[in-house]
Amino acid sequence: MYQLQLLLNIPELFTSHFKINFYSSMFENLDPSSIPEFPSSSPGRKGYSHHTMFRAFIVMQAERFGEITDLADYLRNNLIIAHLCGIDITKPLPSYWTFRRFIN
Repeated sequence: MYQLQLLLNIPELFTSHFKINFYSSMFENLDPSSIPEFPSSSPGRKGYSHHTMFRAFIVMQAERFGEITDLADYLRNNLIIAHLCGIDITKPLPSYWTFRRFIN
């Protein structure tokens, strides 16, 4: 049972190498410097980087998801893609409402 649990903790097993290479290459060549990384108007907690959220929405468009819930589920099930977006996968992933606020 312990070996099975260790096996399930390897996120690369559930995401194709093609997708990993595709998003790695895309994000390496992406220059989000024209987008401020964190909003300057909100004091206190910074939340998620706008660069991270922007990368996540690129994934949403590339995967042709019509709903934010599909994106959130996809990132939850493909942690390596979430990591490539810049999300710290050791902490809770952004919620539906976090993505929604970013869009607005």
